[in-house]
Amino acid sequence: MTLFDDIYPFYPLQRSSFLFSGRLITIILVFLLLAFSLLIILPGIRGKSRLFWMFRIVISLFIGAVLVALNYTDDWAEARMTTNATYKSFSDAVVNADIGLHVGLHGINVTLKGNPIVQFNETIDYNEMFSWHDTIEEEYEEALEKGLPNPILYIVEKFTMSNPCGLIFQYRYSGRYASATLW
Repeated sequence: MTLFDDIYPFYPLQRSSFLFSGRLITIILVFLLLAFSLLIILPGIRGKSRLFWMFRIVISLFIGAVLVALNYTDDWAEARMTTNATYKSFSDAVVNADIGLHVGLHGINVTLKGNPIVQFNETIDYNEMFSWHDTIEEEYEEALEKGLPNPILYIVEKFTMSNPCGLIFQYRYSGRYASATLW
């Protein structure tokens, strides 16, 4: 294989990690919209019961937002570590990086951030999401085809059905039961 501007030609461009969860932003905006609609109709309630009703509805909206946010975020279990690991397959390049794993009720999120971010003339900043919905094998195969770094592939491989660790069964079923309980 040849290099073109010190970049392997068969690897896709880097995706930048998102600063905030899109699901969480959606949940917050929906419940803020409901709270704002409460403020609009609040003047129609007469007397001292206006404050009581406002308190009841705001508390109910807060509890509902927390339950829905817990159900759809990826922060159920977290792990982080700094390591030296091989970066790509069939390469001897070793990078110093922070690896993070966030296990949620609906899937896992694996992050890889280089120390420093730019190593080997490449930005090492990955944030990949894999869901439990019976497609983690397919998502793992797509990750292999995309050429994701070895540390991400190693972690995701531990959550596949064919792996003898069996982590997917523990986390997927407990995630399903916890999600059903929250609903």
